Amino acid sequence: MSTLIPTQLHDAIAELDRQGLSARIIANQLGCSPRTVHRARSKRRAAGDDWTWTPPEPDEAAIERAAAGDPPETLTWVERRAAIAQCDQWGLPARTIAARVGCTRQTVYYARARRAAA
Repeated sequence: MSTLIPTQLHDAIAELDRQGLSARIIANQLGCSPRTVHRARSKRRAAGDDWTWTPPEPDEAAIERAAAGDPPETLTWVERRAAIAQCDQWGLPARTIAARVGCTRQTVYYARARRAAA
C-alpha cells in the first residue's frame, strides 16, 4: 500500500505517466494498484489536463533480444509489439513468438490484430 497522501500520489503518477510507463509499472513503483493509476489519469483528464501522451521511445537492443528469445526483464508495450512484429516477419507461429517474447499467445494475437487494423 502506498504511503503517499492522495495529492502526492496523483502527482507522482502524473510524472511517471509523462515518461510513458504503463499503469502496471507505475503501480509497482508507487506501491498502489493499476486501477489507482487509471483513476488518477481519468481525474486529470476530467480536470482539463491538456498534456498529450506520446508512446515511449523503443530500445532497439531490447527488441532484438526479445525477438531472439532472450527478452530483458522489462519490456515496454511498444518494444513488445515491435518484437512480435519482427518474429511475424520471420514467419514464426504465435506459440513460438509468445515463448520468445515472454508473453501469452493472446498478446501475440492482439498485437497482430492491432497491426492489421492500422
